[in-house]
Amino acid sequence: MALTPEERGARRNLIVRDAISLVTLFLITSVIFTLTLLLFRSFTKHRQELGARWKARGERALQAGHPGIAIEDLRSALAYVPDRATEIELATALAEAGKLQEASVYFTTLWESAPGDGTINLELARLAVKQGNEDQAIFHYQAALDGTWQGNGYDRRREVRLEMARYLISRHEDSKARAQLLIAAGNAPDDPAIKLAIAGLLEQANATEDALGIYRSVAVRREPPFAALEGAGRTAFALGMYRIAQDYLSRALASPLAAHFSGDEEAADRTMLDTSLHVMLLYPSFDLTPRSRAQRVLAIRDIARQRLTACVSTSPPGSPKLADVVSRWNQVPAQLTVSQLEQQPNLEQTIVLLGFETETAAATACGTPTGNDALLLRIANNPYVVDQQ
Repeated sequence: MALTPEERGARRNLIVRDAISLVTLFLITSVIFTLTLLLFRSFTKHRQELGARWKARGERALQAGHPGIAIEDLRSALAYVPDRATEIELATALAEAGKLQEASVYFTTLWESAPGDGTINLELARLAVKQGNEDQAIFHYQAALDGTWQGNGYDRRREVRLEMARYLISRHEDSKARAQLLIAAGNAPDDPAIKLAIAGLLEQANATEDALGIYRSVAVRREPPFAALEGAGRTAFALGMYRIAQDYLSRALASPLAAHFSGDEEAADRTMLDTSLHVMLLYPSFDLTPRSRAQRVLAIRDIARQRLTACVSTSPPGSPKLADVVSRWNQVPAQLTVSQLEQQPNLEQTIVLLGFETETAAATACGTPTGNDALLLRIANNPYVVDQQ
């Protein structure tokens, strides 16, 4: 049935009113949504700003050596913005504040979710060191070396390896420390500071010969660092390589940089240099002319026999070592000239070796020698490296 004009008008008005209502409702909803979104974004931004502010405060406190303050600041930061990096910093602050158990639990939880994270493993290693757990310390140091790192992982791994070596040295595990340091040295960039640091640690690990090799490799530069020259001289002296020690110590002490050396250290180096010079004046090197070598051999004979005579007169009777040395000296011709000795290289060698044995036996029976006897004993300790170059 057809609608009347009035009915059609009423229907049209109803449709218009409904359309207006829907549009109004949509506009209101849009406005509310927009306001809510803006408020949410503002709130989120504010939370992030507060989190960043508390985190920055915590980091400053941690760097300033106030872990207790850092703990509260970092916890506040986490309340606003949960973040893995902040969690690691909080656990670090707990460890530095001496709250080892809490820090251990925190780091262990982090480690369980990321066992290959280098930073977390390093912090767990440090915690194990503080707790005296060597097995765990080594495990986590090794895991840190094998783990993933943000940023320059190459440098971070080297730092971890050196830290691990320092720990092993503190535990008197020198062979293990040496192995780690040699790996670090092999992978180190051509940076004198890094190489010198490794050489210094090798000295602490009683790997003196390895340290000498690194010091010498740095000392060949056009303008070698003072530490390389001084370190090469010091380690060569410790190894009984007196010709090398003389060379490097004289260069080090002649360097303008020696002016910054402390008085005690300079005095120690000058003593080593003076000793090296005197040893080289006494040592019967095969590089000498036959006559000069023969003269030095006779000087060694006189020094050793005087030491033996004095020692026999004061030592307890019946010392088998001294008796053997006396017997062997009696087999050496009492009267020898330089010319005669020049013609008898085998006798030269016999006298030299007997002189070394005399000083060694006398040191055992009669105590530490002085003067030329002390120099001769130094040579006797390792005669084949004295004039090594």
